[in-house]
Parts: sequence; C-alpha cells; structure tokens
Amino acid sequence: MLKKVSSEAELNYIRDLYEASFPESEKKPLALILEKQEQGLAEILMITDPEGGALGLAMMAICGDLALLDYLAVDPKCRGTGVGGGVLAALQERYGRDRIVVEIERTTGEGAQAENIEDRIRRKNFYLRNGMVPAEFYVDLMGVEMEVLTFGRKLGFEEYHSIYRKVFPGKIANEIRLV
Repeated sequence: MLKKVSSEAELNYIRDLYEASFPESEKKPLALILEKQEQGLAEILMITDPEGGALGLAMMAICGDLALLDYLAVDPKCRGTGVGGGVLAALQERYGRDRIVVEIERTTGEGAQAENIEDRIRRKNFYLRNGMVPAEFYVDLMGVEMEVLTFGRKLGFEEYHSIYRKVFPGKIANEIRLV
C-alpha cells in the first residue's frame, strides 16, 4: 500500500497530485522535500492498490523518534473509499503509532471563520475517527494557524518544533511559532 517513489512516472504523479491538493501557502518546494529524502530526513511515498496502481501520496519528515505526516493526499477518484484510513494504519505499522504527528488547518478561533471551514472540519473528523487526538497547543506555520494531532503521544511545542529545526532548518523552521 505504501512504496517509495522509484520512477519518473511515479514522481510525475506525485508532483501533479501534490500541486493540485494543497494551497500554495502550505506547500514546501518539492525539490526541497526530494533533497531531504536523499539525506534520510524525509520520505515521499506513493499510496498504491494491490496491483500497484496509484491512489495517493504521503510525505513524511523524520526526526529521531518523530515522524511528521507533512502531506497526505488521496487521489480524487478514491476519496471516501477507506484509502485514507488504510494509509494511516500502514503509516502506524511503518513508523510506530506513538511517533506520528499531523498538522491540520485550525478549526477553532479565527479558523472557524475560514471560507473552507467545512473541509477543515471534515479533515479533522477523519483524523479523530482514525484515533488521533489534538495536542495541547496550536502553531502558526508559515502564516497559517494549525492544529497539531498525534495518536495520543504527549507532545509539547519544543519537541514538535524540533522536527522543523532538524529537517527544515532556517527559513521554514524560523516561520513557526506557538499560538
């Protein structure tokens, strides 16, 4: 179900889905993520069906005993079919349940007034249904207020921020603050 991207065709699929699935304000340069993968600090994974057909993408940032699910996108033709929940289970198997951290656009405070609030709530409910719980803090991530979720691991801001300091030091890490 999860495989490392190994061909130009797979990378093109990942690139197209990535570009179509996330707002500009939340995207890191794909070239940077590829560089971090070469350094062993990230993984770009393709979600596949049993025959190897592409169903989506998962991009992870790896720092010590933490694995940030930086991006998860299921192909539009497969949404609502259980693929996303299956991916979360596969990620738990791959990285360990207590290691995974996710960020989502904030659904409370000013986030409750966002134009895409229905999408934000749907996304949050997906993670909650699949066993994730909110951390006890919010972050401003490159100008976007985000909620941080885990599978129950107690996580403080400093430990969370250590992922960015290790994997994306400099400009990106410096644009994250506690809200």
